[in-house]
Amino acid sequence: MVNEERLRHMIKMAEFDENDGKQCKPMIQYARKDYVSLHLLISFVTGSMCYALLVGLWALCSADSLLAQLNQMDIRNALMSVLITYLLFMALYLGATCVVYNVKYTAGRRKVKRYYANVKKVNQMYEREERLRASENKDWE
Repeated sequence: MVNEERLRHMIKMAEFDENDGKQCKPMIQYARKDYVSLHLLISFVTGSMCYALLVGLWALCSADSLLAQLNQMDIRNALMSVLITYLLFMALYLGATCVVYNVKYTAGRRKVKRYYANVKKVNQMYEREERLRASENKDWE
């Protein structure tokens, strides 16, 4: 006879493996600090490249006015404004990254805890059935 409760837990475990298993694997492998730090490092590199592309695109679009003002432009002030906007952009980008990956880690850990609770319940059901079978076998002997 099929144990319906065990079957429900096993279906939940299979759904987790199918849908969320790959996404939640880093939550098992890393501590929160390490997980968020890894994504902050990746975001730092991608954010820097994105900012460089944005500045390059802006420079290409306004090349005429930049070349016209090149002799009168204060290069030091222009570089300082680019540096300040870069620092502001990166602060916002890394702050958003930190919040997003903290939330993802928390949600993933919650899913993993539910998965392990289902594993524990299924194991307890199997152990209970084994004890019942063992006691029935002793009764028959």
